[in-house]
Amino acid sequence: ELSVEAAVARLKARGEGPLRVLDLGTGTGALAITLALEVPSATVDAVDLSEAALSLARENVAALGVEGRVTLHHGSLYKPIGDARYDLIVSNPPYIPSGECDALMPDVADFEPRLALDGGPDGLDLVQRLIADSPPFLAPGARLLLEIGAGQAEATRAALAQRGFVEVDTRRDLAGIERVVAGTWP
Repeated sequence: ELSVEAAVARLKARGEGPLRVLDLGTGTGALAITLALEVPSATVDAVDLSEAALSLARENVAALGVEGRVTLHHGSLYKPIGDARYDLIVSNPPYIPSGECDALMPDVADFEPRLALDGGPDGLDLVQRLIADSPPFLAPGARLLLEIGAGQAEATRAALAQRGFVEVDTRRDLAGIERVVAGTWP
């Protein structure tokens, strides 16, 4: 919910013109679909590595009537989208440290594939890649918005700043944990 709120606020602040959004690691499409429904001027490209997840996303896109505004792509991160540029890139990537995946609560571990959870040794493998590889896909003034795990905000803010992002900020969840970090591409 926090990612959706931040993304919708950013898109609405960009104005009424056509807006392009990229959702990396879309899973079942919840974020992409919600953004399309909440911001009628937005079109969303949604990418996932899991064909099974995309199959569910296709069903959800059809059920919610956003076929013309949400396009699903199979592949890894930015690879399937060519040279498009976006006003907003969002992602809820795997951010759980590998060593913690086996200790997850059954209501998470039993229903989420490890691919969607395991973020590498410190949980930041994909977060770092998303930041490092994003600039060619961002329009000037565009925003990169990432959901992260507890204790990862400082490293994520630093990675964004080091890559050249400005207006780097963080949103806290209801428990007070810094959960969403975003930066603007100059």
